[in-house]
Amino acid sequence: MTDARKYLESFRIQESRIQLKTEQVQSLQERLTSITAPMDKEQVSHTKNVGIMADTVAMIVDIQREIDQQTADLYRRKREAYQLLDQLHPAHERLLLDRYLEGKTLDELRGRLFVSKRQLLRRSKEAIAELQKVIDRNDVTCMSPDDTTKTADGGIWHPQTT
Repeated sequence: MTDARKYLESFRIQESRIQLKTEQVQSLQERLTSITAPMDKEQVSHTKNVGIMADTVAMIVDIQREIDQQTADLYRRKREAYQLLDQLHPAHERLLLDRYLEGKTLDELRGRLFVSKRQLLRRSKEAIAELQKVIDRNDVTCMSPDDTTKTADGGIWHPQTT
Protein backbone atom coordinates (compact mmCIF):
# COMPACT_ATOMS: atom_id res chain seq x y z
CA MET A 1 0.00 0.00 0.00
CA THR A 2 1.27 3.42 -0.90
CA ASP A 3 1.47 6.14 1.74
CA ALA A 4 0.00 9.37 0.33
CA ARG A 5 2.31 11.70 2.26
CA LYS A 6 5.46 9.85 1.22
CA TYR A 7 4.19 9.78 -2.34
CA LEU A 8 3.76 13.56 -2.36
CA GLU A 9 7.10 14.16 -0.64
CA SER A 10 8.85 12.00 -3.24
CA PHE A 11 8.32 14.76 -5.80
CA ARG A 12 10.42 17.20 -3.80
CA ILE A 13 13.11 14.58 -3.32
CA GLN A 14 13.25 13.84 -7.02
CA GLU A 15 13.31 17.56 -7.90
CA SER A 16 16.17 18.19 -5.47
CA ARG A 17 18.14 15.30 -6.97
CA ILE A 18 17.68 16.77 -10.42
CA GLN A 19 18.76 20.17 -9.10
CA LEU A 20 21.92 18.67 -7.57
CA LYS A 21 22.83 16.98 -10.84
CA THR A 22 22.20 20.23 -12.72
CA GLU A 23 24.55 22.05 -10.34
CA GLN A 24 27.11 19.31 -10.89
CA VAL A 25 26.90 19.82 -14.67
CA GLN A 26 27.33 23.57 -14.22
CA SER A 27 30.40 22.97 -12.05
CA LEU A 28 31.89 20.64 -14.64
CA GLN A 29 31.19 23.16 -17.40
CA GLU A 30 33.00 25.83 -15.40
CA ARG A 31 35.88 23.43 -14.88
CA LEU A 32 35.95 22.71 -18.60
CA THR A 33 36.22 26.39 -19.49
CA SER A 34 39.13 26.79 -17.08
CA ILE A 35 41.09 23.97 -18.72
CA THR A 36 42.89 25.04 -21.85
CA ALA A 37 44.94 23.19 -24.40
CA PRO A 38 47.73 25.00 -26.24
CA MET A 39 46.78 25.75 -29.80
CA ASP A 40 50.20 26.85 -31.11
CA LYS A 41 52.34 24.59 -33.21
CA GLU A 42 52.45 22.02 -30.41
CA GLN A 43 50.62 18.77 -31.10
CA VAL A 44 47.46 18.56 -29.07
CA SER A 45 47.71 14.80 -28.57
CA HIS A 46 50.68 15.30 -26.25
CA THR A 47 48.88 17.77 -24.02
CA LYS A 48 47.65 16.26 -20.75
CA ASN A 49 44.72 18.71 -20.64
CA VAL A 50 43.14 17.04 -23.68
CA GLY A 51 42.49 13.86 -21.67
CA ILE A 52 41.04 15.85 -18.80
CA MET A 53 38.85 17.81 -21.19
CA ALA A 54 37.60 14.63 -22.88
CA ASP A 55 36.80 13.02 -19.53
CA THR A 56 34.98 16.15 -18.36
CA VAL A 57 32.91 16.35 -21.54
CA ALA A 58 32.01 12.66 -21.21
CA MET A 59 30.93 13.20 -17.59
CA ILE A 60 28.79 16.18 -18.60
CA VAL A 61 27.08 14.17 -21.33
CA ASP A 62 26.42 11.22 -19.00
CA ILE A 63 25.03 13.38 -16.21
CA GLN A 64 22.89 15.36 -18.66
CA ARG A 65 21.38 12.07 -19.92
CA GLU A 66 20.57 11.13 -16.33
CA ILE A 67 18.97 14.52 -15.77
CA ASP A 68 16.88 14.13 -18.92
CA GLN A 69 15.70 10.65 -17.88
CA GLN A 70 14.89 11.74 -14.34
CA THR A 71 13.08 14.83 -15.58
CA ALA A 72 10.97 12.78 -18.01
CA ASP A 73 10.15 10.37 -15.18
CA LEU A 74 9.25 13.27 -12.88
CA TYR A 75 6.89 14.74 -15.47
CA ARG A 76 5.25 11.35 -16.01
CA ARG A 77 4.79 10.91 -12.26
CA LYS A 78 3.42 14.45 -11.91
CA ARG A 79 0.83 13.76 -14.63
CA GLU A 80 -0.28 10.71 -12.64
CA ALA A 81 -0.42 12.81 -9.46
CA TYR A 82 -2.53 15.47 -11.17
CA GLN A 83 -5.00 12.77 -12.23
CA LEU A 84 -5.21 11.51 -8.65
CA LEU A 85 -5.54 15.01 -7.19
CA ASP A 86 -8.25 15.82 -9.71
CA GLN A 87 -10.48 13.34 -7.85
CA LEU A 88 -10.26 15.34 -4.60
CA HIS A 89 -12.38 18.15 -3.26
CA PRO A 90 -11.15 21.32 -5.03
CA ALA A 91 -9.89 22.94 -1.81
CA HIS A 92 -7.90 19.82 -0.90
CA GLU A 93 -6.60 19.50 -4.44
CA ARG A 94 -5.35 23.11 -4.46
CA LEU A 95 -3.75 22.75 -1.04
CA LEU A 96 -1.82 19.61 -1.99
CA LEU A 97 -0.83 21.02 -5.38
CA ASP A 98 0.48 24.20 -3.82
CA ARG A 99 2.30 22.46 -0.98
CA TYR A 100 3.81 19.41 -2.60
CA LEU A 101 3.94 19.92 -6.36
CA GLU A 102 4.57 23.66 -6.48
CA GLY A 103 6.71 23.75 -3.33
CA LYS A 104 5.00 26.58 -1.47
CA THR A 105 5.87 26.98 2.17
CA LEU A 106 3.37 26.75 5.01
CA ASP A 107 3.70 30.49 5.61
CA GLU A 108 2.90 31.24 1.96
CA LEU A 109 -0.17 29.01 2.15
CA ARG A 110 -1.29 30.53 5.45
CA GLY A 111 -1.08 33.99 3.90
CA ARG A 112 -3.05 32.95 0.84
CA LEU A 113 -5.72 31.07 2.77
CA PHE A 114 -5.90 33.45 5.76
CA VAL A 115 -5.82 30.60 8.29
CA SER A 116 -3.75 29.79 11.35
CA LYS A 117 -0.93 27.28 11.21
CA ARG A 118 -3.04 24.83 13.21
CA GLN A 119 -5.96 25.14 10.78
CA LEU A 120 -3.62 24.70 7.82
CA LEU A 121 -2.10 21.56 9.31
CA ARG A 122 -5.57 20.16 10.00
CA ARG A 123 -6.67 20.88 6.41
CA SER A 124 -3.46 19.30 5.09
CA LYS A 125 -4.10 16.19 7.16
CA GLU A 126 -7.67 15.98 5.83
CA ALA A 127 -6.48 16.46 2.24
CA ILE A 128 -3.84 13.75 2.59
CA ALA A 129 -6.40 11.39 4.12
CA GLU A 130 -8.71 12.02 1.17
CA LEU A 131 -5.84 11.41 -1.26
CA GLN A 132 -5.01 8.17 0.56
CA LYS A 133 -8.59 7.00 -0.04
CA VAL A 134 -8.26 7.85 -3.75
CA ILE A 135 -4.96 5.97 -3.99
CA ASP A 136 -6.43 2.95 -2.20
CA ARG A 137 -9.63 3.03 -4.27
CA ASN A 138 -7.73 3.21 -7.55
CA ASP A 139 -5.27 0.54 -6.38
CA VAL A 140 -2.47 2.82 -7.48
CA THR A 141 1.11 1.72 -7.02
CA CYS A 142 2.88 5.01 -6.52
CA MET A 143 6.63 4.89 -6.39
CA SER A 144 9.29 7.04 -4.93
CA PRO A 145 12.37 7.72 -7.08
CA ASP A 146 14.23 5.08 -5.05
CA ASP A 147 11.86 2.31 -6.13
CA THR A 148 13.46 1.88 -9.55
CA THR A 149 15.99 -0.63 -10.73
CA LYS A 150 18.48 -0.25 -13.55
CA THR A 151 18.16 -2.84 -16.32
CA ALA A 152 21.09 -4.44 -18.12
CA ASP A 153 20.77 -2.04 -21.05
CA GLY A 154 20.93 1.01 -18.76
CA GLY A 155 17.17 1.65 -18.77
CA ILE A 156 15.01 1.89 -15.68
CA TRP A 157 12.59 -0.86 -14.73
CA HIS A 158 9.44 0.22 -12.88
CA PRO A 159 7.69 -2.60 -11.03
CA GLN A 160 4.18 -1.23 -11.63
CA THR A 161 4.61 -1.06 -15.42
CA THR A 162 5.54 -4.70 -16.01
